[in-house]
Parts: sequence; C-alpha cells; structure tokens
Amino acid sequence: MFERLKEIRNYEGLTQEEVAKKLQVKRSTYAGWESGKDIIPLRKLNEFANIFHITLDSLVGTCDIEHSSLEKALDINTISNNLKEFRKQKNLTQEEFANLLKTSQANIHKYENGKSLITTIYALEFSKQCNYSLDKLVGKKKNN
Repeated sequence: MFERLKEIRNYEGLTQEEVAKKLQVKRSTYAGWESGKDIIPLRKLNEFANIFHITLDSLVGTCDIEHSSLEKALDINTISNNLKEFRKQKNLTQEEFANLLKTSQANIHKYENGKSLITTIYALEFSKQCNYSLDKLVGKKKNN
C-alpha cells in the first residue's frame, strides 16, 4: 500500500511536505506512512484517495489504478452497517468474524455498533480475506 502513496505523489510531482499539508499532518507523519513504518489511518487513506481522485481499492493495490470522481468522507455508520450485514449474510458469529480478521470479538462488536472506526489493518484484512471492496465497505461503491 505504501508504495502506491509514493507512486501517486511522484506521478503528481508533489513533495512529501505538499501532500502532508493537503492531509493536514506533519511531513514526518506522512513520511512514516509512505515508507511503511507507520500505518495510515483509514480516514487519512480515504482523504488521500479523495485528493487524488482514485479508488481506495486501487490505492491499496487490490486493482489497477482507477480514477474516481466520488469524493466522500467516511461515515462510521455506513462502515459498521456494511460489516454487520456481511457477517450476517455469511452466518458468522462475531467471534468467528473476529478470528477471520485476526482480532477480538470485542473489536468486532465496537466496529459493528459504530463505537470505533475499523482500523486500516483490519479493513485491509477484511478486504483480503473476504474478497470485499474497500470502496464498497466505506459506501463509495455499490457492487463488490
């Protein structure tokens, strides 16, 4: 994922400082995300996708670069509803879903009830393990 951040920044001819300013973070914070030292929060990943008009799926490398004109802020209720709906469609308990994502049942409970935004790591794990579009998870796309 972090390779795409750098690839897109370089393609756009921007410095780390310029991108950091657009994301309203320090350059060192952005540099950590771009190097893979730190994990970019899901809200900032979405902001990056919005700024550069690309899909989240292409940003994290699950598909080729796709442009998107839909700029949408993350809505925790949309994400929690999509997670819960997916789990129920697959007839999984929260515990089984947690095991699939390598997290705790308590985290799944918080994510499904909108108490906490799913972390980037678990969103990526969900996308990978369940073959589920990140853009669909956050409500930017209807079909998977």
